[in-house]
Amino acid sequence: MRKYALLIICLMLIIAVFSACGGGEPEEISMAEIDHEMFAEPEPEPESEPEPSPPEGMAVSLLTGLYICEEAADRRPFAVVFNNESRAMPQSGLMQADIIYEVLAEGVTTRLVAIFQDFDAEKIGPIRSSRNYMAEIANDFGAVFVHHGGSPTGYATITNLGLSNLDGMRYDGTVFWRDPDRRRERGMEHSSVTSASNLLEVAETRGFDMTAPDNLGLFGFLDEATEITDANPANTVNIAAHSSIFRFDPETDNYYKYVWGNPHMDEYTDEQISVTNVLVQVTNIHIIAGDAEGRRNVSIVGSGHGYLATMGGYTRVYWEKPNHQTPTSWTDADGEPLQLNRGRTWISIVSSSPEFE
Repeated sequence: MRKYALLIICLMLIIAVFSACGGGEPEEISMAEIDHEMFAEPEPEPESEPEPSPPEGMAVSLLTGLYICEEAADRRPFAVVFNNESRAMPQSGLMQADIIYEVLAEGVTTRLVAIFQDFDAEKIGPIRSSRNYMAEIANDFGAVFVHHGGSPTGYATITNLGLSNLDGMRYDGTVFWRDPDRRRERGMEHSSVTSASNLLEVAETRGFDMTAPDNLGLFGFLDEATEITDANPANTVNIAAHSSIFRFDPETDNYYKYVWGNPHMDEYTDEQISVTNVLVQVTNIHIIAGDAEGRRNVSIVGSGHGYLATMGGYTRVYWEKPNHQTPTSWTDADGEPLQLNRGRTWISIVSSSPEFE
């Protein structure tokens, strides 16, 4: 109160001086004439809501934005190449993957690269061979790369990038085994499977550093489920080059995947594959000249545009990977880092020619 009293006295003196300079008698000042708001205690600023603490023993996944156990959140992920031919379906374990890529291998056949961090599936597969761009995807996440064989450029890229990898050609019959029903009914090439426990055990035996890399997350995540501002409708996403369709269910806020017109199922969980976000990455894809198998080269390094579908709407987005060692970055139309809704994400890599619609 003392400082307020001194301030009042100073004001009275100043007014008195100005009155004297004007040649008149100083006027008396009533306390009622003083604006008491000048002396009111300042309103305390509202405290910001603290970030909610994860449940005990849990942490936020950098791959999905969801809570997972702390041990898994601190663990280096695995990137597994899945067979995606019709004879290979349904695959096992895909519903435990955090992010799934689909990309052409040869002809019209695609393969999947599934990123796993918090998983315990007793059967994962069938697993197929690597291509160079599949190894590049694994490297984006600093993942242990899991495959069964590889093309010449696939093996060269694994070596050049120095990837920790588990190859079914080396571990067939131990870490990997042949599903007897698949082998009998669908052929040897569609029968290689493994398990979460096998992968974790052999990675430890090999002495791989299983600490999660600092740059694990390619995306940020929104606090709450949010529709895209000014979005175009995207209740159905049709990836014609992959014979894949995603249909949005507003009751679950998820997209459910169909392939060749049928629900794409997970044999292990007996669930239809569903994701929160569908990303389309548009890039250059061409058949390798002189390759007898018709293998393709997919430009993973470079930049381009794409589309994000979430909550029943879509918008244009952009991607950039300046070199082999730098993870891909995604931005929105304003050039800001891309923010996704929390949940699992499917990324379809498609050719820029013909133009994707």
